[in-house]
Amino acid sequence: MQFVKTEPGKDPIVVEGFYAATPEKVFEAWTNPDIVMKWFGHTPNSLHSANIDLQPGGTWRFVLSVDDDKSVGFEGQYLDIQSCEKLVFSWAHVVIHANGEREETPYSRIEVEFSPKGKGTFVRLVHSAISNEASRLGIGSGWEAAFTHLDQMDF
Repeated sequence: MQFVKTEPGKDPIVVEGFYAATPEKVFEAWTNPDIVMKWFGHTPNSLHSANIDLQPGGTWRFVLSVDDDKSVGFEGQYLDIQSCEKLVFSWAHVVIHANGEREETPYSRIEVEFSPKGKGTFVRLVHSAISNEASRLGIGSGWEAAFTHLDQMDF
């Protein structure tokens, strides 16, 4: 199944999928760090850690890898939370070096809507304000992989 609906490299990136679970269960998959660890990333169970402070203004951070030199991941802040209906948050790719120096991309914006549909949930993600086309290409393939792994979850 093709989840990314926009042409590669375009802004915004639109991703859509249907999941055979209630909006409550799918929303939990996006907001419970233990569940996020199972599906988020280019491969299932690939995150080193996931931290979520689910409240407006709360932060989130998903770490992809950690070694002696640096940690690599994504982070942002929750801007709007409507339980089981919508999440809006900022997003940046972040590298934190052992000496404390940070490298980060400009923050972009993600809106995820969870809509009941039949015996499941339709999810629509819009990832916008991504700074450059090369980043959009990588992010699009990442969302394709993540939505695929979410589809393989046993809700």
